[in-house]
Amino acid sequence: MTESIGFIGLGAMGLGMAGNLVKGGHEVHGYDPSPERREKAAEAGIRLVDSPREAARASSGVVLSVVRDAAQTREVLLGEHGVVREGRPLTVVVASTLDPSTMRALAAELGGHGVTAVDATMSGGPWGAEAGALTLMVSAAPEVFGRLRPLLDLMGRNIFHVGEEVGTAQAAKLAVQLTFGVNMMGVYEAIRLADEFGVGEDQLMEMLSVSVGGSWVVDNWRRVKPWWEHYVPGEDLDILLKDMRSVQREADSGDFPMPVTALAFQLMRHVWPAWAALKAARAGEAPE
Repeated sequence: MTESIGFIGLGAMGLGMAGNLVKGGHEVHGYDPSPERREKAAEAGIRLVDSPREAARASSGVVLSVVRDAAQTREVLLGEHGVVREGRPLTVVVASTLDPSTMRALAAELGGHGVTAVDATMSGGPWGAEAGALTLMVSAAPEVFGRLRPLLDLMGRNIFHVGEEVGTAQAAKLAVQLTFGVNMMGVYEAIRLADEFGVGEDQLMEMLSVSVGGSWVVDNWRRVKPWWEHYVPGEDLDILLKDMRSVQREADSGDFPMPVTALAFQLMRHVWPAWAALKAARAGEAPE
């Protein structure tokens, strides 16, 4: 069944997701403040609107929000030109990674406006979003999940209904992110060890991929490595750090220890840049 869908956030993840909804035969009304993103969205067949409220108005009842963080999520949903200003019952799917506590508080506020909040967190990166191959973790009532499933299938290849209570999908995504972050630092330290003894990086990756050291990071090394070599403030690495901060906040709030996550977080912030500078100096290059 063809639907009219509101879509907020047409960035690295949102553009591919919205584009796949269009390819699936749906009418997507998208909002993003970036002129560059709006131009790309128009090329993908997305109908542009001028505010989150207009995206909600044009929808047949479902609005997806794929913005960077909690502050942006609150603004597009509850702000002066936010979704709730449309003043009618809606289902809002929050695909941004927040944290369980923030998501539950947000859902309660939205509920006060007659809006049902669903969290559908995602993993797979921009390439997965573009290919419609994301892993999506969803927490929603069974009837709401069933209503959304045809849309989710257009955006993701692996769909997990992780619970009914809002915020559960956020916890699942943070578990994915902390595993990714810890594993990434392990791979970098493995490279450092191998490098000291003259084992080439490419050969090490090949060995890891066919041994107990194999992982998603190893298999996708050429995608992960540029995060560090060409660091862009506010992009991939900072997003991961944001999510690991959320893990630590939840751990502190729940009073359960997560020392490995805390250590990996500090390594990402401090140890890796120093090592990257050292490698550049060895190669006779000026560090970025």
